[in-house]
Amino acid sequence: MRVTSDAAELLEVLDEAGEPTGTSKARAGVHRDGDWHRAFHLWVVHPDGHVLLQRRSRTKDLAGGKVDVSVAGHVRPGETVLDMLREAEEEIGLEVAPGRADFLATLRSERRYPDGAVDREFQDVYVTLVEGHELTDYALDCAEVTVLYEAPLERLIGFYRDGGSLPVAGWDCQQRHNHALLIEDDVIEEGRALTLESLVLVEAWWREVELQLAPGRDAAT
Repeated sequence: MRVTSDAAELLEVLDEAGEPTGTSKARAGVHRDGDWHRAFHLWVVHPDGHVLLQRRSRTKDLAGGKVDVSVAGHVRPGETVLDMLREAEEEIGLEVAPGRADFLATLRSERRYPDGAVDREFQDVYVTLVEGHELTDYALDCAEVTVLYEAPLERLIGFYRDGGSLPVAGWDCQQRHNHALLIEDDVIEEGRALTLESLVLVEAWWREVELQLAPGRDAAT
């Protein structure tokens, strides 16, 4: 099992163009020194247009307790997309086949935190459509994700763009309903703009998927 909260986790150091430098460093050192590294983000979308959000464990070294993308993880040296898709199974109990995850973009992220940590990432952003799953079907790893929320994509974009509040259905890592009213303090403020950019990419992807799911067309094709 990947231990993503381990400060000793080795990450591959990249240059400012996203190319490997041939050097690996412990995660704690990467965030201390502001080294560029690669991350994996996966947005999970249901056929009704609802998107999943995770609430990060409070034990996370950065942005603990905050709301984030459905599934996220650092890419270790030598890991492939298949390896990273396993992150979904580990964090929220979701198996995603390689052919079911669509690549959207690589986004360049730079976040500076009040404690002095600098998180510079090249985020490989993917999205997947998950059919036949209710929110209560997910099994969360409490060390990684405490609650999984679902929200309509359009309203979620408005929340990240305009602020305010957003009511969401929730299911927690102890298998209990845990609905919430998300407020601006729940957002990782340092990554707000880039998360919005990512969600806009998901929205464009979703418009294409909706055409395939239109009445008269088999949703499984």
